[in-house]
Amino acid sequence: MNDARASTHVLVIGGGFSGVAAAAALHAGGHDVTLLERHAVLGGRARSDSRSDRAVDTGAQLIASTFTRATRLLARAPLEPTLARDVFVRDGSRLPLQFGSIASMLRFGGLGVTEKLKLGTTLLPLLARHSAKLRVDTADDLEALDRSSARAFVADAVSERAADVLVEPPLNAFYGARGIETSLAFFLTLGRYGSDAELLASRAGWSAALAEAARGVRVECNANADVIEITPAGVVARAGPDREWRADALVIATGASAARALLGGVVGASHPLITWLASVTTRPTWTVMLTLDHATDADTFGVLADPAEAAMVSACALPAGRWREPSELANVVLAWPTPNAVDALGDRSATEIVAAMMPEIERLVPEAQGAVARARVYRFDEGTPVAAPGFIAHRARGLALEETLAVPVALAGDYLTMPLVEGAVASGEEAAARLVRRLRV
Repeated sequence: MNDARASTHVLVIGGGFSGVAAAAALHAGGHDVTLLERHAVLGGRARSDSRSDRAVDTGAQLIASTFTRATRLLARAPLEPTLARDVFVRDGSRLPLQFGSIASMLRFGGLGVTEKLKLGTTLLPLLARHSAKLRVDTADDLEALDRSSARAFVADAVSERAADVLVEPPLNAFYGARGIETSLAFFLTLGRYGSDAELLASRAGWSAALAEAARGVRVECNANADVIEITPAGVVARAGPDREWRADALVIATGASAARALLGGVVGASHPLITWLASVTTRPTWTVMLTLDHATDADTFGVLADPAEAAMVSACALPAGRWREPSELANVVLAWPTPNAVDALGDRSATEIVAAMMPEIERLVPEAQGAVARARVYRFDEGTPVAAPGFIAHRARGLALEETLAVPVALAGDYLTMPLVEGAVASGEEAAARLVRRLRV
């Protein structure tokens, strides 16, 4: 395809942050875009549901003000600063701690003076020295940091207790990963973006915010495209025997497993990119949402468990705790499993999952004891990419292989960058740019 046909019709499969970012970038470039999402709403692992006519985000909860690509994408959707009050629960004590805030870490009562001094002489200088390089869209000169695991580094440099406090809770709860299996480079990148940033949320929920970002794009939800073909006229996506969409080009903005299934039928199972996609490690997860029969006095948002005491539940959240004023969500509690719970309960029913997690949910959120009116499990079987040591070189190989595609298809997803909302947006925008370049050849 040459420059004379600069405006094209592009399909985007996948309506999470990466898919919406790709679609919005292509639309801004003058292309006609159709976005296909298999769920009833946009959002992917950040999709929303509703309780009492109010949106509840079932996966991702907050984004940092330092996520410049994400905040630019969501410029049409009003984002508001949150209170971001968290507590770390150990031996029944609730210790205030705002993850990412250096000042909060230094005030935290769960670490001793010596541990805080070690933080100040090891981890914090390392973060400051590499801050400019710790971005979702770069991997320059980070290989040395990528060879170590986050837990091993913090345990050796500070203490095992510091690793329990600083490493495991955010990784276990929000990224489905254990500290020992997570790259130090990724952990420091979290710190770089979270260091004393404002934490933002959308009162209307991420699904509505992404719908605003996709304004001008033709969006079709409940469209589970499961087969693609390349024809002389372009690309065809099909959902079952009765639905199809035709376009000039395609962005596959799904998880690695779904991308492998879609693309493998086009380039063949032996293509090196298909082999690489099969090597992407992910861990499925879920969110338990409880609706209580009474409102809670939500003076915190995140309630994170000491990993030494957590078998089933890594963290809970009180959505109403994000805001100063009373909220209709004051009777909603969210809970996330530990990685061990995912391994043990992944094939169990929703009823069994809730029953296994309830004792620890009640320990973290005592207001839930005997007060559950409704429970629901939201599964994210596509999984969160695990940023294991060596992932920077691994993702570089994947991107290099993607560049060799000789078909009008580009891949997007946070498994190609870093498993952060900002990484998903960066991946979508860069996939759009690669596709446009590919079309001009």
